[in-house]
Amino acid sequence: MSKSKTGALTVFERGSILDDCIKTGTALDASVSAELLKNIFFVKAPLHDGAVIVREGRIVGAGCVLPLSSNTNISKELGMRHRAGIGATEHTDAVVVICSEETGSISVATNGTLRRHLAPETLRRVLRNELLPQEKLEEKKDLLSLSISALRDSWRGRKGGRDEHEDVE
Repeated sequence: MSKSKTGALTVFERGSILDDCIKTGTALDASVSAELLKNIFFVKAPLHDGAVIVREGRIVGAGCVLPLSSNTNISKELGMRHRAGIGATEHTDAVVVICSEETGSISVATNGTLRRHLAPETLRRVLRNELLPQEKLEEKKDLLSLSISALRDSWRGRKGGRDEHEDVE
């Protein structure tokens, strides 16, 4: 959508449930796919002006209205789509991806702040960091810690629980 400068507003729900926003649009229960998102945000489609809300990997609403940010310091070059994306993250813990229809620029809003002009690889990294469940992160940290310990031990040439060159008194 960035290449075709198709405006899009995609909200990834986390802990805060966005049922009130979903009620302002059309409730759905659909798998997320590029084809579906392109159809929803096609400029002549009836739902294209609102936001898509994604919950647990499924599109649960489209054409949804988000609260606008009341922050007066937001750049005047940003339109309503960006203000809505920022506003949604001021009131909830959602992650919002915005694609500008004027420039094709990709932005991500979290915690009331906007990161602009993201490359696709950066967007992937940000979404992974923001949306990967904490338990999975902890699991990965534990596995990483075990791996690091095993590597450290092998580097030291461990024998019987102590370094090979360690002095024993």
